[in-house]
Amino acid sequence: MTDTSNSGIYVVEGLTRGQAIPVDGESVTAFVGPAPRGPVDHAVRITHPGEFQRIFGIPECHCRMEFAVRQFFANGGSNAVVVRVSGSTARNQIRLPSAAGALVLEARNPGPLESLRASVDYDGISSDDGVQDTDKRFNITLQRLRTPGSAWIDAQEQYRNVTVDPGSRDYIGYVLSQSELASLAGNPPLSRPWPTIKPGSMREASYTDSIPVTIDSPPPVDYDLIGSTRDGTGLSALDNIVDIGQICLISGSADAAVGPVAMLAADRFCRDHQALLIVDPPNRWQTVDDVLNDQERSGFSSPNAVTWFPSVRTRNAQNESIAASMVGAVAAVLSPVRQLKGILDFKPGGPVMVRGKSYLAAKVDPADVRRLARAGVNTLVQRSPLHIQLLGDITQARHTGLAGQWNELQLRQQVLFILRRIRYGTSWTSFHQSTPELWQDLRKQVADFLTELHARSLLAGEYAEKSFFVRCDADTNVGMAGHDGEIAFIVGFALRRPDEFLAFRIQCIRGTCRITQLGWQSSIARAG
Repeated sequence: MTDTSNSGIYVVEGLTRGQAIPVDGESVTAFVGPAPRGPVDHAVRITHPGEFQRIFGIPECHCRMEFAVRQFFANGGSNAVVVRVSGSTARNQIRLPSAAGALVLEARNPGPLESLRASVDYDGISSDDGVQDTDKRFNITLQRLRTPGSAWIDAQEQYRNVTVDPGSRDYIGYVLSQSELASLAGNPPLSRPWPTIKPGSMREASYTDSIPVTIDSPPPVDYDLIGSTRDGTGLSALDNIVDIGQICLISGSADAAVGPVAMLAADRFCRDHQALLIVDPPNRWQTVDDVLNDQERSGFSSPNAVTWFPSVRTRNAQNESIAASMVGAVAAVLSPVRQLKGILDFKPGGPVMVRGKSYLAAKVDPADVRRLARAGVNTLVQRSPLHIQLLGDITQARHTGLAGQWNELQLRQQVLFILRRIRYGTSWTSFHQSTPELWQDLRKQVADFLTELHARSLLAGEYAEKSFFVRCDADTNVGMAGHDGEIAFIVGFALRRPDEFLAFRIQCIRGTCRITQLGWQSSIARAG
């Protein structure tokens, strides 16, 4: 994992030819949804709840995303990224007056709660340095505050000896192009801004606060969650994040569920990235009958989607009952890293810990757990004031697809983990010509990975040859031999019984990867 800046935005480097596909390591859990402030449409790495608060949160402001992230870490999660989406593009501004107008700065991040302030001084600006335009030069300090007027500074940037002259290499517009806090809005004045002096003082430095351009920011809608593939916004901000195991999608408003358009788009994104989609139940599900009727009407079915009933509520600082998001707690319990301990140790129905004044919005009778499971919905049961149990081990597949077991969450997670690691692990083939030597290297790399899974009892069968197979040869690469960045291979692995393989065709063409399920096949598949 390679950090690219101190903002927390990061990418993960791919593997090279001959490098082993990693078995260990927790896959990334991504959170996509609204937050009070912070970068928009950027995947930001979060390592602990305090980091979320510093970048995205506001003290004593209930944020469903923050609640979800806190529950994720409380339940053992450790590898998360957050993508904030916003329903507004309005940005706060700082106006720094001068003798010829005002220098206007604009917050990088949208929203009325993005609180900035700036300080201007002329300290150290002297014509003795041989600089000709000293009358246009100044120093500026930018600070990002936790809340308006707060003494809590989350970030600070200092720029010395900058100028309002567009012809200079020290032009304020050029310098602020690298800022994570603010940018230049419009053209600068002809003269430098006046120093910010504390009122009633002759020389004591002060700050000018940002002015909200708008007071209210509309909640993001489904199209904000989906974003644009071309612009890399919304879900597409995750495109460059390698090994996304789970995506927690949080609706734009606490009063509205993730809509069908966003669900379909997110399901397609998860299918392309071999990830699990985790969403809270809609508020309209008040009873078990509500769930069953709604599921029958919607027709939505996906082996990659997970939800539950009932919803969870908590209380805010005013002791009011408000909606809480359980996606983070569920994601931590379902984290694929737990599978590496062995198939028999994987317990998707284990308890999840919910910190705070939280409670279930409804109670489910034991007889209704199976009814919900048949509809593709898991059940939450309160086990103690702090612990809730997830029952069902069900995806929303509802017995669709070539493999009827796709409604089993545990099986689906294992398959997604294996395919995801193979896809990312073999991406190096995009930079090589499709030759028999390449096919041999790929076969060995994938076989070594599956051998390690077999050694950890993640595949069925006493012997490796009964647990998996890999085919990459002239037959699988018809029409691709000799082409750059093109390769196709078939991989099969046994999850239930030895010599009974779930097979997939993986086709990579110049950086894109398509995985097609071939279904369950016996050992005859290896003879092809």
